[in-house]
Amino acid sequence: MAAPEDGWPIVHSVGDIVIKAGFVLDARTIEDYELVYFPVGTDTVYELEGKPHILNDPCFVFTRPDERHRYCFDKEKNVRHLFVHFDYEVLRLTDNRLISLLHDRAVHPVRPNSLIPDLIRQMLRISGKQSLHWKRRLSVLLAAALEELSASADQPPEDTLLQVPIQITRAIAYMEEHLDEALTIEDIARQTGWSHEHFTRMFRASVGMTPKRALLEHRLKRAEQLMLNGQWSVKQISYEVGFGDEHHFSKTYKKLRGISASDYIQQCRNPIFRHMAESAGTEAPYTVNRHIVVNNHIK
Repeated sequence: MAAPEDGWPIVHSVGDIVIKAGFVLDARTIEDYELVYFPVGTDTVYELEGKPHILNDPCFVFTRPDERHRYCFDKEKNVRHLFVHFDYEVLRLTDNRLISLLHDRAVHPVRPNSLIPDLIRQMLRISGKQSLHWKRRLSVLLAAALEELSASADQPPEDTLLQVPIQITRAIAYMEEHLDEALTIEDIARQTGWSHEHFTRMFRASVGMTPKRALLEHRLKRAEQLMLNGQWSVKQISYEVGFGDEHHFSKTYKKLRGISASDYIQQCRNPIFRHMAESAGTEAPYTVNRHIVVNNHIK
């Protein structure tokens, strides 16, 4: 195996192929990794170590070295698939960042707003032009796609998230209405009529995080809106979002956001944030009017 340049994946080949209906790719193993994107669901069957998976929804298939697998493509219609063959030392070394790709399922749904399909398509565009540094660009895009795929594999299925029980919806609304109070998870669970244990289990299955973490995130998001407003002190904000202790709020905020609350307020004094308008009809899959610091370079 060739040594990766600067630790990036080594892309062996990429392709975008339409397979004739009824074709069967006989059982095989491969020496490298393969990521396949099926943009349309069909009756194609992917068999991994003898276990069949019907690819009846848009999905990604991730095959690891030495795994015996085969494809039985849809008998009635042609099947398009995009693929990347590659090697990656990070995967060989079982890096925690991508651990879900090594031990979890091989077939992954395409989640709403996923960037992975566009990353794979861009790899094919770059491969077709082969302009300056094209091989390195392929490696960078593939690394990003794998990070995204691994992260999505750790989340609950989308259909679970969409079908949130009314009790959970009621609990979240209760959180929002009482953020300035010293809420406990027992208080919130009581609104659903469930026991603490059952509520916690159902909440995590529906929302993808524990109620304790969700309550904390709601508190911090409310705090960030107040910080952007620029008219509140850290002490005032800590009480307004239910911490009741400025030190506890500051310590928690820095731990989870990587920047102190005071520094965040300072950065939000940029004129652009003083002229924000209320957001209406925004389709962004994240909270708007929010300033997110990725790497703090201010000393």
